[in-house]
Amino acid sequence: MRNGDPTMQLTRGRVALKSILTSVPTVTWILAAMVLFFARTEPTFLTLSNAANLLRQGAVLLILCMGVIVVKIAGGIELSVGGVLTLAGMLMAWSLVYWHVPLFVSVLIALAVGTICGVLNGIFVTRMQVPSFIATLGMQGMSIGLSLAMNKGSVVWGMPKTADWFGNGILLGLPVPMLLFLLTFVLTFVLLGWTPFGVYVYALGGNEAALKLAGRPSWWYRVLTFTYAGLMAGLAGVIMTSRTMAAQPTVGQGMEFEAFSAVVLGGSVVAGRGTAIGALLGALFILILRNGLNVMGVATYYQLAIIGVVLISAIVLSVLLDRRLHG
Repeated sequence: MRNGDPTMQLTRGRVALKSILTSVPTVTWILAAMVLFFARTEPTFLTLSNAANLLRQGAVLLILCMGVIVVKIAGGIELSVGGVLTLAGMLMAWSLVYWHVPLFVSVLIALAVGTICGVLNGIFVTRMQVPSFIATLGMQGMSIGLSLAMNKGSVVWGMPKTADWFGNGILLGLPVPMLLFLLTFVLTFVLLGWTPFGVYVYALGGNEAALKLAGRPSWWYRVLTFTYAGLMAGLAGVIMTSRTMAAQPTVGQGMEFEAFSAVVLGGSVVAGRGTAIGALLGALFILILRNGLNVMGVATYYQLAIIGVVLISAIVLSVLLDRRLHG
């Protein structure tokens, strides 16, 4: 058959198109369609000020997703990050207001609390054989309960002015929350794609038996995935508390489901699959949807219903397209 044959050219064109489609996360096309819709509906949507505001406010969710994606790739389910975020933020504010410790010490306390919660999740899952769904959901409830008990359900106010730097400060001309997210994104991207740790994480989700046969302590690497998620939740708690200059004992409730949905939407449908870029795109989908509805002036109570319907529809569509393109 000649190279100039129309049938051959058409076949090659289809193969090339499928190669392009499969190389780009499915959520990208849904995200692009949503951006075009909001841009045509509301002219102020595509402005630099709105984009900066979106990234500043969305840094917390974006950072949470960087931790959740690592656990999800390894075959786990992480549903405690919302509660851990809350507890870390409460302890940061509490240490500043009541213990009068330096700011960097309060930040270290928040990060340490997040890390410890992650380690405990990993131990519950690996050494006590508790399903990750149950273990992390239990940690979520425990963290929220402790947060409520700390100040009898009240908000912790009166943080020193310097504490707002992590949530509202500017560094190198960019919002600090945005820079912190970029650092966590690069770190996650490198860990998953360029280190032995990333190889082991994908092996945990794809073929854990092979990892054990290679003589690697699979339980230890699984603990590390939950530890990383806990650290990211602690950092998110620092940013959230700093941004509002107060610690609310229920502020993180629901964010664990947003983070998990974003990760699934970004391509981590099954264990052993997913990327930091996919998690980023999935989180951007949720953030842009919420931001677009705000810009359009949609009432909050309608937003909750719309976001739920659109999110479920987008996940189903993304899964169907992913199966169609990747076989």
